[in-house]
Amino acid sequence: MKIKLDFSFPKEKITEFNHVLKENNSAKTFEELIKWYSALGFSLALLSVGISCVFELNEIYSVLLFVFCLGSPGLFHYFFHLFLFEKNKREKEKLIPDILLQASIFPKGTSMIKIIKYISTAEYGLVSTEFKKALNEIEKGKTVEESLKEISFRCKSEIISRAINLLIQGNKSGAEMNKVFKESAEDILETQSIIKERIASVLIQKYTLILAGGIIVPLLLGLITGFVQEMNFIGIDELGLGMNSIERNEMISASLLANQIYILEYALISSLFIANQEGNTKKALVYALILIPLGIFCYNIALLL
Repeated sequence: MKIKLDFSFPKEKITEFNHVLKENNSAKTFEELIKWYSALGFSLALLSVGISCVFELNEIYSVLLFVFCLGSPGLFHYFFHLFLFEKNKREKEKLIPDILLQASIFPKGTSMIKIIKYISTAEYGLVSTEFKKALNEIEKGKTVEESLKEISFRCKSEIISRAINLLIQGNKSGAEMNKVFKESAEDILETQSIIKERIASVLIQKYTLILAGGIIVPLLLGLITGFVQEMNFIGIDELGLGMNSIERNEMISASLLANQIYILEYALISSLFIANQEGNTKKALVYALILIPLGIFCYNIALLL
């Protein structure tokens, strides 16, 4: 029985992710994964209810554990495939300047099929694999232009598309493109260098936020709260100063709840900020799924110290 996903997931998004799965050599489609991870998430969520009852977790932890178990299997798998696809794309992009420089040194009049064949057999990693696919498509009857455009379609990269368009232009016109290939390769190298510098400049901020949101802030809050809970206020009660024991206990209980909400908010804000720095807001959910459980865990460990 086929699950209808049109009401929950836009068709274009399903198509895009199926493309990602195909490029990652996944044996399953998006629809099949939805069935599998819905069942797994529901099973883990039911297990979390049992864990909450056995360990007598409070309402907040029980709800967080339930939601985490329900959604994390599918979400982690989804973002893992996106990460893998992006990783492979970056590796291909790094090699594009080498491809263009190689194309620029071929003698004038060299056929594009010969260039494609050379790149497909050279040691250019994933790029050679893409050109090997293009060569196979040409041998099956596709034109050079069609096979090269398929590379752009599969990779979903502006840098790769730019290089492919230059190759197509050179194949169409038959004009001298050596200088254009070389200049484009140099421009791409310069762009990649700027991107590397930008990544390096925000790397310290990224790991500072991860450490603060997941470990340092929860540990400090837990240590301070635990210290206050262990303080002896009997003498103050006898003198009639400040709040009585009932009011004090209510305040401490309220502070415990406030601390947990603060850790949750801090983790969410940190996740959004880090993802925004990386230029990929989708990754905010991944960071949140890591920082929130880590922060809650560190906070509770600190309360016991």
